[in-house]
Amino acid sequence: MDHSSKPNSRPWAHENAFSISSFDEIGETARGFAHSSFNPSEFFIPGWKGEGLITASAIVIKNILSNLSIDALALFKKSCSTNKSMKLQTYNEFMHFADYAKIDKSLLGLQNDFWLHMQDESSPLKKHLDDFVRIHCFRAVAIYLFRIKFIMDLSKEQNLTVTEDILLNPLSFLGKIFKKDSSTELVCESLQINQYSWYRPSSEYKESLLKLKEAFENITLTELIKLISTPKDDQIYSIRNYSHSLSHLSFGLLVNELLIKFPTWLKPEGKSKAYNSSKVCVLPKTINTRFIGNHVSSFALSHWLAQETNIKISQWNNLICPEFEGLEFIDGQFLKICQELQFLSFLTRVAVEHKYEIIPFICKIMREKYQNTPGEDADHHQVSFLNLGNVESHETLYNRIVLNLTELPKTNPHHFLVQQILAQKAVMKKDGMIFVFTNQKLFVPSHSERVEQLLKEFKVEASFNLEELKGKGEIAHFIYVITKRTAPTAANKHLFEVNKKVKESCLSFEFKGNLSRFNKFNKLVEELQNFIRHKNPITTPIYINELEKKISFEFHQDAIIEGKLVSSVSTKESGHLPHPSFFKNLTKSCTSLENFFHIELISQDDYLNSKKNVASELLGLKIGPEKQFPLLLIINQTDPMNVKIELTTTDSYRSKIEQYGTAFFYYFGMVPKSQVINLNVFREFFTSILGNQIIQLQLSDGPTKLKAKLKSLMIPTFFDKTLMMPSEIKNQFALLDFDARELKTHHPYELQSQFNKIQSSFSEYSELYPWHVLGLLSHFKLQVQSTLEDFEANKPNDLNFNNPLITESLVKLKTHAIYPNNPDVYIDYKIKTHQELQLPLTSIQIKNEGDENMVVFKFQEKEIVHLHSSVIMNHFIKFILQNAIGVKVADLLLNLKVPTIKELETVTSNVEQIKASKSLLLRDTEDLISKLLRTQISK
Repeated sequence: MDHSSKPNSRPWAHENAFSISSFDEIGETARGFAHSSFNPSEFFIPGWKGEGLITASAIVIKNILSNLSIDALALFKKSCSTNKSMKLQTYNEFMHFADYAKIDKSLLGLQNDFWLHMQDESSPLKKHLDDFVRIHCFRAVAIYLFRIKFIMDLSKEQNLTVTEDILLNPLSFLGKIFKKDSSTELVCESLQINQYSWYRPSSEYKESLLKLKEAFENITLTELIKLISTPKDDQIYSIRNYSHSLSHLSFGLLVNELLIKFPTWLKPEGKSKAYNSSKVCVLPKTINTRFIGNHVSSFALSHWLAQETNIKISQWNNLICPEFEGLEFIDGQFLKICQELQFLSFLTRVAVEHKYEIIPFICKIMREKYQNTPGEDADHHQVSFLNLGNVESHETLYNRIVLNLTELPKTNPHHFLVQQILAQKAVMKKDGMIFVFTNQKLFVPSHSERVEQLLKEFKVEASFNLEELKGKGEIAHFIYVITKRTAPTAANKHLFEVNKKVKESCLSFEFKGNLSRFNKFNKLVEELQNFIRHKNPITTPIYINELEKKISFEFHQDAIIEGKLVSSVSTKESGHLPHPSFFKNLTKSCTSLENFFHIELISQDDYLNSKKNVASELLGLKIGPEKQFPLLLIINQTDPMNVKIELTTTDSYRSKIEQYGTAFFYYFGMVPKSQVINLNVFREFFTSILGNQIIQLQLSDGPTKLKAKLKSLMIPTFFDKTLMMPSEIKNQFALLDFDARELKTHHPYELQSQFNKIQSSFSEYSELYPWHVLGLLSHFKLQVQSTLEDFEANKPNDLNFNNPLITESLVKLKTHAIYPNNPDVYIDYKIKTHQELQLPLTSIQIKNEGDENMVVFKFQEKEIVHLHSSVIMNHFIKFILQNAIGVKVADLLLNLKVPTIKELETVTSNVEQIKASKSLLLRDTEDLISKLLRTQISK
């Protein structure tokens, strides 16, 4: 149920839901009702391990239950043999019992066979039939008592007198209160004709039934459930194994949180509008919920413990309407009917506690429960129910389904799990959720194709991993929160669709540790409640909290692609598991991107509008995003497994959008909130291993809420601490300020020597001035990358012949004059008279004409001479003559000497050595950057 305040901080007072009376009082009561000598074992709930003694009121009910069971045995054959429908229902019930008890059914092919064996005292099935009848009669009496409990609770609040006749004919009494075809008609399956409704006590039990009134007032609902769970001395049915952990209050609070708060937190857009409770009384919304699978009885107990704990909460927005149905005879229809009758009693308490009108409130809740049929989408369709008649046969649809599958078949358990989930689709509302509790991991790489088929029908919204939580008892290793997909829109067969991998987010929770006492599980439940109350599922990438030693709560965002769960944090499966404190420190040492920038999405309309105003820009007027935002951030989701971020200026916005398009790229304008912003620091972080991992963590599932996710993108906090190094210290890092041109002029050994000195003092100064040092390293990395790109492109014009490594070899070469005749250099005169060779050189350039590459000597705009040679020779000649401006062209031709092309190419091959040294520098620089980021985050 929904509530605004926190549950009782000390709920363990209700842990066992028993009140322990004094032994004297118990003894007095026992002597009044027991027919045999005192036996301590009779005062414990069968199937339980002695968590508490039953109360005196429970003893009263237990003895009446025992006496009425004897009465029911006497009435059974007479009642069931006279009613055809009852005979069929009883036969079907026995067949279910036979499956559970593993009885040979070959002698019971027809309904009549069953009744013939029932009347035959010498039947080979006599023992099994007797066991069944005893259990069946016990169940009929138990359900009768639940009806009486509801009547007494209702009568007490309505100030009605409960007489012996009412106790003997409960349905007749209810028919007068909840009148057929009226606004107070009660739609309730458990009050209809069923296989247990045949029993009514004989008149001789009138007086003893009146003792139930006081007993029911002093017994809790959960104690009553335990009391009616097992027939006395039954050897077949008593093998029920109640789960201590699943029937615990803290587990009930966990399930309650998942059913009520979690869906609203997960999809806040579906949150209903709040009303002013002081002005209008708003009844809670009905949340129709189905509990199915293993240990459903234990789920029922923990559910009611949680509901009783929360009943006094001031405001309820939602009310769980539970339906419990186990997979086996041990629970089955009996549990379903009992729990619905218990729900009616609970609704009476809710109405009183919250001051609702009792009868209208009960009718309204139950009507809503049964009107959720497959025809719910037709607004005009209203189902009519007859009071105490048969409920419509339409199968009920559920808002929530709790599917507990902890007992799986040994062969192909994964297939069984998937089939059980798929089977729930038919009974889910379109906005419903399934909560799957299982010990079978859903995302198994070898079964990804099967999971893909499941994901066509459903979406896995979240997963809870409790595998590393020791001491949790029968609680499942995994909990999956699953929703039903809406029908896809019809595709246009004429349109081409890109076959792109679909990546969906999946919220991952982990409970880890060792529960020395099970009630410590409540700490994890409270932490989940606190997390849901204060954290946003979209903008919270990682959350880790160590509640106490060896118990922790963790949250992070994963992704699902091609039927596989791709963890955004390193996992055991990936073979790389970081220290547990790393991500904990990450959450403490990071802030959000919006603390550094104002961020706005640039829409396609902004681009179209800017294209229309090109004329304005020609006049020097900036418009559109270029005017509003100085910076442009681009999110590249072309590869959903490797989302990338690019940070640049908005001057390049138009060219970027023309280059990338808008299908998988998203553009954001940004305005710095501080005047001291080093963009290289952010660029470096985005491309680092750590930054890339955070990007995958937060921006993994397409454009959904992309702006909100981007704003919350985790950025190291030290980026905001822009502390500069003093000049005397900065001089030690002078190398990192070099640009690409300066790097080309220094000998590789000299560069490496200077970098080694920086490495020796790096730890000390990077700790004191992390922002400044990271900025220098980022700049240096970009410059080294620039020189390497030039070398990779083999551009002769980017060769620096002043580099000592090249110069040392060049000065040793033999040179040859280019005039009058040089086989490697051809002189082409572009003059009319020889006097023009006396003109001074004003510029020299390299020119391409087709495949021809040449050096051009110019006087002003007039071309004097063309020198034709290889590309490398032409660039060498230009390099030699770069300071010859003003010298006569004739003098240059007479005095210019060059080595042969072959020797020149040999010398310049030393570029590979320079390239290798630059690659080493780049690697070492990246190592320092990674070390700095790790150190700052691991503080």
